[in-house]
Amino acid sequence: MANFTNLLPIIWLLLLFCGGCSEKDKTKDHFTDTRDSKQVQKLPDLSNAVEKRIEGKTAEAIKILRKFNSEFPDSHAILIQLARALQEADQFAMSAFRFDQAIAAGASEQALKEAAQAYTRAGDLNSAAERFGDYLLVNDKDFESWAKYGRVLANINQPTKAINALTKGSDYLTFNDCLMMGNLLSSKNLMPQAEFWYKTAHGKEADNTAPLISLLEIKLASQNVQKSEELIFQIEKLNPGALEKSTLAESSANLLSQKNLGEFIRRGFAPSELSISQMVKVLNNEENFIPSKPVIARGPKLPPSRPLQEISDLNERLPDVSPGPSAEVAPTAMNLAAAFSAPPPEKAIPPMESHIEKARIAYLDRKYQETLYSARSAIKENPEDAEAWKLCSQAHFQLGETKEAEMTILEAIRHEPTNFDIRMDYLRIARETLSSTRYLAELEKAREIFPDSSDLVWELARRYHLVERMPVTAGVLYRKVIELESSGSPLSRQAEMELLKLRE
Repeated sequence: MANFTNLLPIIWLLLLFCGGCSEKDKTKDHFTDTRDSKQVQKLPDLSNAVEKRIEGKTAEAIKILRKFNSEFPDSHAILIQLARALQEADQFAMSAFRFDQAIAAGASEQALKEAAQAYTRAGDLNSAAERFGDYLLVNDKDFESWAKYGRVLANINQPTKAINALTKGSDYLTFNDCLMMGNLLSSKNLMPQAEFWYKTAHGKEADNTAPLISLLEIKLASQNVQKSEELIFQIEKLNPGALEKSTLAESSANLLSQKNLGEFIRRGFAPSELSISQMVKVLNNEENFIPSKPVIARGPKLPPSRPLQEISDLNERLPDVSPGPSAEVAPTAMNLAAAFSAPPPEKAIPPMESHIEKARIAYLDRKYQETLYSARSAIKENPEDAEAWKLCSQAHFQLGETKEAEMTILEAIRHEPTNFDIRMDYLRIARETLSSTRYLAELEKAREIFPDSSDLVWELARRYHLVERMPVTAGVLYRKVIELESSGSPLSRQAEMELLKLRE
């Protein structure tokens, strides 16, 4: 015990020594960390590089900034200046990359906007759309950026989003933006809104006929004859011949011809021989108008070798030969009355194929445009021809035009609601165009009309089994298929296999 008492002072000395060393190490570490943090925060002066950019010495600025970036790779301030310098040097892809690095290093949301603009100029519109979207989430009031975002979305075929974005940035839309807005709305079949934007575009550039031609297309489609004629006159006044070069040339000429046929005839002109510009000049009472080529009368023409007066004189000098009933006519003599009264020789005329037959053959040959043409001709002859409407629908579907396919097959059903083949064609299209709930309802409706169709019951069973996940209902329908089908048929065997799977 005495020995332990003697050791106590030595132990206390050791503890004091160790504690002093620890405090000294902590103080040393503290000064080291402070010195390192000051070194990290001390960035180079960027004013020289910015000055070079302002002076247009972009290459020198890029060289300086790249050196700084190699020394301080995580500095977003250096990265942003480098990205801007690269953009001024037309190195847009590299500029966008540097902006992305700055964003990752903690730059403000303004860098998102600049990155979006760099990606736009680099042609990477999908990345530009992403950056604009991220930026506008936190800067919803930047309406100019909404306009830029809308342009990008329109160019990557996102019309609905593009319409919304352009609407928000409407105060910053240019003539081309207004024209694009009209086209987007027209593609969505929103014609009144499209008309508004075409008129807005015309207000921005009154001498440009592009928005007027788009307006004319809408008016022609809606069969607004009066407004269409006014637009034709307006377009021709601004740019004579513009319609002749457009896709509306034929429909515009037909409208003027049909509406003013009497006026053309009264003035001695055949509208079929005139261009649109010439028709407008005639209707505008331009006295000095001379057609570029003479109007040629249709029908048989007199031979030009003899003038009319000479032919008249010749007829007067011809003897009045009227053979009596007993007079004999020489077999070699030309008797005009006999020639014209003799029945023409009969020729075998091949039976003409109907338009509906032509449509069927064209469809089998996979000539879908020709199918449409022949089927539409059959519909003109008989608008209630359900088969023609069905062929139209099938051709549209093969061409990928599902909306038109659905509309035409519904018209076929309207004329023949109990035609099973037409109903099945409709269901095939409805599977692609309708929601799952709507499609199921259409299947149920078809089954009510055709309760003995095993094909319909099978389709309904598969729907309840695989999509609706209702095995009990599917099982009942599979048994119904077996009842409707003959024993051993492929569909019956398939239904039995599905029932076995449900039991497992």
